[in-house]
Amino acid sequence: MPSRSLKSILVPTDFSAGSLQAARRAMRLPLSARSRVHLVHVLPREAMRDVRLQAESASRLAREVARLKGPSRSRARSGPAIRTHLLGGQPHVELIRYAREIDADLVVLGSKGAGARMGNIVGTTAARVVRMSERPVLIVRRPPRGAYRRPLIALPLDPSARHLVELTQAVATPGRRPMAAIRAYHVPFTGFSDAGTESEPTEYHLAFRKEAEAALTSELDSLRKRGIRVEANLRWGDPTSVILAEARRTRADLIAVGTHGRSGLAHILIGSVAESVVTNASTDVLIARPVRFTFELP
Repeated sequence: MPSRSLKSILVPTDFSAGSLQAARRAMRLPLSARSRVHLVHVLPREAMRDVRLQAESASRLAREVARLKGPSRSRARSGPAIRTHLLGGQPHVELIRYAREIDADLVVLGSKGAGARMGNIVGTTAARVVRMSERPVLIVRRPPRGAYRRPLIALPLDPSARHLVELTQAVATPGRRPMAAIRAYHVPFTGFSDAGTESEPTEYHLAFRKEAEAALTSELDSLRKRGIRVEANLRWGDPTSVILAEARRTRADLIAVGTHGRSGLAHILIGSVAESVVTNASTDVLIARPVRFTFELP
């Protein structure tokens, strides 16, 4: 059973196929009958003065709800309630503001395409929400066909690990099996010192691997004491490459990654590894926030 539950889910929609896919994934999360899925559309502030446009947007929201409720009600009599909201203003600002207002446990975003930049994958507004919001974000890349059964956790070796694992438990339904995790380790100055290979490391390489193994064992023991079972592999290499390779090997249907945030315009509240995983992964990605950031809304 998850050690935490998701009670309030925010799903921004622009009425695209990607947004509908995200909403369908939200409805398939392990939610209780008391949970709420908030379907939100944002109009430019000046458009909110147009009564006809408001009515049209409200009608489209109602049609989205009808498309979502049909399949979910055929599977079970009870399920999360869907609430619709029409907001006006700068889209990413209003979405972040509303996520705080409803105390959203998770923001679920649909993908729009592919490319080398996050904006090409989820759209400019969604990319800003991912980078600036302090709420956990689930980016949906594939059509939902059921619960997440094979999550892969990119395990950090710090206090944020517990938060990331518990969030993954709340989003996925892995059954009785321990959840899979991966951790990359670094061997510095390999251009100047011979590191050998991962299967045949040099003494120089081995010293760093043993240090990484000790830290990983300590983290897994800490999680185990809290009743959280995780099986983790340690791999040498670039973190993004290691995470994506392990996801392919295990056929993961979800990659969970944490972030401490970065300064600068490109990484306001999302680290470079997390953004690189989102950009290059072919499966859904869960981004956890280990702490609550304060983003001052305009």
